[in-house]
Amino acid sequence: MKEKHFPGVGRTILTVLIHPGLLSRGIRCFFTILYKFFLFQYCAAHFLRLPVSRVDNALDDVIPFNPGFVRIYLDFTAFWIRIAGFLSIGYGKKGRRYAADFISSITNLYSFTFQIYRKNLSTTARPLYKKGFHFRLIHLVDPHLMCIPSLHVMLVAHSYAAFRYYLRCLGETETQRMLEEKVFNGALAITEAVLYVKQHSINCIAATFYTMNCFNSQLFTIADAEKFMYSLFKDKTINDIPKEYVPYYSEPFVCPDDIVLLRDFILNLYRHFTEKNNDDWTVPIFEFLKTFPLK
Repeated sequence: MKEKHFPGVGRTILTVLIHPGLLSRGIRCFFTILYKFFLFQYCAAHFLRLPVSRVDNALDDVIPFNPGFVRIYLDFTAFWIRIAGFLSIGYGKKGRRYAADFISSITNLYSFTFQIYRKNLSTTARPLYKKGFHFRLIHLVDPHLMCIPSLHVMLVAHSYAAFRYYLRCLGETETQRMLEEKVFNGALAITEAVLYVKQHSINCIAATFYTMNCFNSQLFTIADAEKFMYSLFKDKTINDIPKEYVPYYSEPFVCPDDIVLLRDFILNLYRHFTEKNNDDWTVPIFEFLKTFPLK
């Protein structure tokens, strides 16, 4: 019987460990993340002399700092791991093939964004807030030098698009709409949380969705990017919020009068990138980064 629930991270990792086809992809993904995110940022912070652009936007100030969203934000890794588990555990051998392909796509995503980071890093004015274990962990392991594009947002947006594709390949029709909506709402919640805990600027969001289109324009379309941006900060009922995130939704929220302003800015900046039509997708990003002062 097909499993309709997302397994936990521990169960997913165990499944990866006992299936060679998944294990090889998982090992490669792990070391890619270790090098191209953690180790590279550490070296950049202490040894390498790379330009670091400060990519804040004045409109970031209308988004209140809300530390309660930190647990939602930190779910970005577990989010895609649960999707790999859903495929590999719920759909047998065929599902494991798709799970292996999905894990490889996460590896490729880190390598794709690294084309920007290895030449020009970026940061924002992150609050020096270290109350509680979660924020201390963030400040310990994340030097905050990879803001454009945002890997956090790319991971969850790509996970949604890939999950939708794999469900259709698997012929899942019984619960497909419900599952897609659940994953979309989870990805949207993490994207908003990234802004509420001040890990990124609204500039990062627009640049990230442009990068997503360049990474795989067939899987994640312009319409998908606009759907995310139009949905940011919308009024939510309890049914719109993934149940695991509900306990962390609390004031302060973005003022309703500012929501349209934020969405319009993000959409207009996103369209500025997409209208460039440059053969090299990195050129509009590098040109944008050059408009900001260096740290």
